[in-house]
Amino acid sequence: MSNIKDDPAILAHQNFLKKDYEAALQNLNELESYVSHKSILLKRVQHNKAVVEFIKSDMKDINTFKKTISKLTGTTFPEVDTIDTSLPCLLYNYAVLLYHSRYFYQCTIVLEKLLTCKNIKDNKLHHQIILLLMEATLCRRTFDKTLEVAKHHGEALKTNNNVKDLFERLEARAQIYLGQKTNLKPDSIENAFIVAQQKYVNGEVNNSAETLGLYKTIEFNYDIKTQGEEIWAAINNNLGVIYLSIKKPYLASKYFQHAVKEHFRAMVNEDSEMLIACKDRPLYVYNLGLALLAANNTEGSFECLVEAARHYPNNPRIWLRLAECCVKKCCSDEIQPFTVKKIGSGPHTRILLSKENKAKYSSSGESFAIPSLSLEFAALCLRNAITLLPDKDSQPEASTTLIQAPPGPPINWKQRCDLKNSILVLQSYIFLHLQDPLSALMSANELLNQTDATNCQKAWAHIYAAEALINLDKITEAVEHLHPPMIHELVSNLPYQMRDMIAVSVWAKAAVCHILRGDLITARKILLQINSPKVLPLQMYLEICTGNIENCHTILRKIRISNFS
Repeated sequence: MSNIKDDPAILAHQNFLKKDYEAALQNLNELESYVSHKSILLKRVQHNKAVVEFIKSDMKDINTFKKTISKLTGTTFPEVDTIDTSLPCLLYNYAVLLYHSRYFYQCTIVLEKLLTCKNIKDNKLHHQIILLLMEATLCRRTFDKTLEVAKHHGEALKTNNNVKDLFERLEARAQIYLGQKTNLKPDSIENAFIVAQQKYVNGEVNNSAETLGLYKTIEFNYDIKTQGEEIWAAINNNLGVIYLSIKKPYLASKYFQHAVKEHFRAMVNEDSEMLIACKDRPLYVYNLGLALLAANNTEGSFECLVEAARHYPNNPRIWLRLAECCVKKCCSDEIQPFTVKKIGSGPHTRILLSKENKAKYSSSGESFAIPSLSLEFAALCLRNAITLLPDKDSQPEASTTLIQAPPGPPINWKQRCDLKNSILVLQSYIFLHLQDPLSALMSANELLNQTDATNCQKAWAHIYAAEALINLDKITEAVEHLHPPMIHELVSNLPYQMRDMIAVSVWAKAAVCHILRGDLITARKILLQINSPKVLPLQMYLEICTGNIENCHTILRKIRISNFS
């Protein structure tokens, strides 16, 4: 061109920097007519046009931008198998789309290919690739990989004042998860979050909460338009996590509720349609569900966890928590108090002792797959959870990651085993309540065959196996599961309250076995040693069978007192 100032490429760039996007598009259209016969240059111009149009829409016209970038890269979003590295800037934008669409694995593949590319001359682009790769590896919780990228490619970023702080924060986040020390100072709102997280991981929960409170004294410009995240939602969520960790679920649930409300308020804003907007409602709702479950609010917890399961269906922990909600709702003693009724008068008086006949599980004929607080749905949840746990022919290392379980941390082999054992215990309990003793026995026996089951889990498995065998009229086999020295050895190191619960269950089952054998005297002696309202109806039955009618009045008074308390 005769005058370089009239070069449409330069003019387009200048107008873009001045945010005159209409003029920039006119310049690019002019440039496009000049390079229409050169495929590489044409792609670059079309890519630049797509970027300008996307920025002009305030980064809201995501679908159009995604289609254009996918077309120019020759791929179908989110595929990364056949990508050409001849246009690194185009590929970087493709990686940005993958990242914000939460395709973190695909994003890392694209960025790693770009790092090996020899034709990147722009240092700024190279730095952005490194930073985005570190962020993507953090999201995938591959923290070793994050530090590896920082070690091999981070020297140039440490001397670049424009990205130095961001680089240090990304590196510090990986170091925290790997148990390493960081040197960050809480002098910015971003640093305050990271320092608070480090103190939380180190068990300094009070100091962590105080560090989060620094937002009152720090000046910041942090909102959904600038950072893609609502600051107040993030602060409330983190405070909720802290209080839940110190077993204050009621206080934690209040903070999580505030987080959900603040996020909802931000999403109503028109800026929520931007590409960078973090739609973290499922995370906040999941945390709220855990807090409500710990606070015994089963209905509220169930609603939250059902929503979380729709977003994270491959997380077995969520399915287990849903089953726990159903069990708490359907099998709690509090919802089934004893009722004492008198029929007749004088010598013809009859006393009826029973529990209120509240439905334990659905009988409406609806599909069990429809989420509801029923034991059938609980059994389905546990089936989903156990299906998601992989089996290995050879046991890997305990710390080997097996399952990505967002929004929580990945599940390694040891956690997988603990999770499976917990599922089997609860599964056996649920099948007993569903009057399926054979399935309950199978789950209990499967747990007893697990070499890594805890003593507490084994003790409950023996109790549930015994009850299943009693229901199957196999009394001799049931007694074998209630052998006192064996149970005592399993529970000797457990907390007092847990030992007491297991002892009551074991002796009650043993008494039932003696009753079914016809040995009422031995059964009565066993029950007299148990001081628990749970066995009062059984005691009353034995007193009637052995002719001790006077004792029945005493037991009835105890039952009334236990109902009242």
